[in-house]
Amino acid sequence: MMAEEEIKKVLMQNPSILIDVLTAKPEIIYEALARLTPWQNLPTKDDIRRIEDKMVTKDEAKNFATKDDLKVLEAKMVTKDEAKNFATKDDLKVLEAKMVTKDEAKNFATKDDLKVLEAKMVTKDEAKNFATKDDLNKAIRKIETTITALGARWGLLNENTFRIGINDILKDLGWKVSEEVLYDKTGYIYGEPSDVEIDVTVRDGQTIIIEITSAIKRGDLPIILRKREFYEKEKKIKVDRVIVITPFIHDKYPDRVKAMAKDMGIEILYPE
Repeated sequence: MMAEEEIKKVLMQNPSILIDVLTAKPEIIYEALARLTPWQNLPTKDDIRRIEDKMVTKDEAKNFATKDDLKVLEAKMVTKDEAKNFATKDDLKVLEAKMVTKDEAKNFATKDDLKVLEAKMVTKDEAKNFATKDDLNKAIRKIETTITALGARWGLLNENTFRIGINDILKDLGWKVSEEVLYDKTGYIYGEPSDVEIDVTVRDGQTIIIEITSAIKRGDLPIILRKREFYEKEKKIKVDRVIVITPFIHDKYPDRVKAMAKDMGIEILYPE
């Protein structure tokens, strides 16, 4: 025991001796390390490389999301409860079924269309100046009275004079009668192509064809009806009334002719 203490004392006083021994015998260091920690448990360079491969650099770590980034993202996101209010594909399908396509929308009236229509329409105040149905009936009664008076002097009048007289009366009553000449190229009215004279007026918003003739017979009614149909087809408008003004119904039974005309939508004005 005394010997070990002496050796320790010598080494403590002269540590250079220990350095000289370890330098001369380095294996002593390895044996000491092996006893303290087995070599197989110490990391090798390969182990360090594998760890390095799995690790990220500081530059790569800059791209990682931080807690603050997550908080910002969370603030932008919605919860499941909030998402319940979002439209689903089914909701969009239902909405789509209720909507119209661009092609369908082309048929809708635009503001410009309404402006054009508005420019063609009249206001309520302007409409107050229009003739009413009562005004129209009064005018017809006045025409009938005039026809009766002219009929009493029919022997002194020819057809042209009668037409002129009736037209003058219509003008006095505010009836603006326009004579239109249309070409019937198929011969629909008279059986062969010909020019067709049709007198037309517009009263109380109604389009009225007026036929002025010195006499009318049953055979004239179908021709007048075809005139109406031809005019509607050519002008692409609806004729509301057809009025025949005549001083004489050339038939043994005038009332029957009037009844036939009524069934065909034709009104005959003549002195009863």
